[in-house]
Amino acid sequence: MKPSRIRTLFLVSCQLSVVSCQLSGQVLSRQMSQRVEDLVNIEFRNDVRIFAVMAALNAAGFDYETPGKEMSDVRRLVRRELQHADSTLLEQLKTFYKTHRTSADEADEQVAYTSLALLLSGLSDFKITPGEEEMPADVLQIRGFEQLVQEFYQKANIESLWQRYQPYYARELLAYRPVVKDVIRQTLEYFRIPPRIVLDRHIILIPDLLNAQNVVNARNLELVYYIVVGPTNSPADNHPQLQHEYLHFLLDPLVKKFGGILLKHQDLLDLVQSQPQLKREYQNKYLLIVAESLIESILLRLHPPEDLNRELVSLFRQGFVLVPYFERGLKVYEESELISFPSYVESLFQRIGASEIEQDAEAIAVLEKEMETEEEERLAAQQKALEELSRRKRINSFLKEAGVFLLKEQYESAAEKLEEILKEDPGNGNAFFYLAQIASQTKHYQKAFEYYIRAAGSPDIADWVRATSLLRIGNYLAFQGQLEKARTYFDSVLKMEGDLRGAREEAQKSIERLPEKAVQ
Repeated sequence: MKPSRIRTLFLVSCQLSVVSCQLSGQVLSRQMSQRVEDLVNIEFRNDVRIFAVMAALNAAGFDYETPGKEMSDVRRLVRRELQHADSTLLEQLKTFYKTHRTSADEADEQVAYTSLALLLSGLSDFKITPGEEEMPADVLQIRGFEQLVQEFYQKANIESLWQRYQPYYARELLAYRPVVKDVIRQTLEYFRIPPRIVLDRHIILIPDLLNAQNVVNARNLELVYYIVVGPTNSPADNHPQLQHEYLHFLLDPLVKKFGGILLKHQDLLDLVQSQPQLKREYQNKYLLIVAESLIESILLRLHPPEDLNRELVSLFRQGFVLVPYFERGLKVYEESELISFPSYVESLFQRIGASEIEQDAEAIAVLEKEMETEEEERLAAQQKALEELSRRKRINSFLKEAGVFLLKEQYESAAEKLEEILKEDPGNGNAFFYLAQIASQTKHYQKAFEYYIRAAGSPDIADWVRATSLLRIGNYLAFQGQLEKARTYFDSVLKMEGDLRGAREEAQKSIERLPEKAVQ
């Protein structure tokens, strides 16, 4: 499951400087040896507001955890301590959380509470800074929770709790530094630009150890790009989400700068709106769709998926209808080594054509149909395999029952079970073998001979069963006076390898009992 992320986009007016694309790898490597904060506008910060709001949310009954993961140690310990908080206040928190649920998925619910924490002016008054008109819709729906957090902060002694657990948060930030540096290095190498500090925007990375594992929340508030990361045993697991947000930081100004060019094709929103998996936060936001499409295309180039066509279909159906176009354009960019991406992006935007995107929509529909057909065939094959497995289990069950009857010398009952097997599997060699055994025990030797012939010719029997069948056929032929023919069956047994359960030794004895003429 992809970590939840929601964005309120405040695109600002800023242009990335275009530099010479002949910047050597050695220079970039030397720059990347510096501290991350000295390279780009990023700050690693612990935030008590996040801790306070998420502590209250956990006390209120927020129990979501990423599937297949366990709650972090810090989260479990803090939740245990919060159980001793004022019972009346705990009940109020639980009631608020229950009555303000807007989604059946708790993974979606936590996003709004993270945003609320980021909007708090501070812990002195717990006021939400923007007015209602500027407040994100998801935060507006839970307004009032901050008042409970303020009371909870005081009565549950959250400040003391924060001081005790802050070292864990510091270690989490330290673990993220090499991952963030790698994100920056890889992205800037692709863009063919050096790291630089800009004055109008910055990124703040905040750990949230009271959230679910590997969750990454992003929120843009004016000129600040907040990235709030849940606990993880491996920060590198969140590399794709961190890179996604860093790409927003680099590309949002470019999308804003060339907004006039892009908005000429705003009628593509009709195609966007028709996609079945379009999320609410992307509806009627054409520039955001452009930004997301370009980011997803770059990520496809940086991290090629096993099945590109499947990814293209998936992204298109999520409303990112420019992904196929951008993906093709990025191939052209990669082939030309004399231009930086910020310089190339203008021509990439200018070449967007409605007819080309419509052709992409048709191609996506064809790919989707092919994948649906492949999936139907895969499911049919899977169902057939399951049916065959069930049939085999049923046959094995009949064989075991027949074996029990044979041991008890209840030959008629054993034969009935074996006949049921042959209805399911007309060529079952084991059934023929045991029917031959029954016929032999009941002195129907001709019938036994016929069953042994069919058993020996079956491809699905064990070597010892085949060897025993050949031995019995040879013995029957020898009894009938067909000595030379009998000897060929005995010889066949002697040539077989493996554990034949005594059949080889019996075949040798049978040969020795043959008249001298047959033996020669």
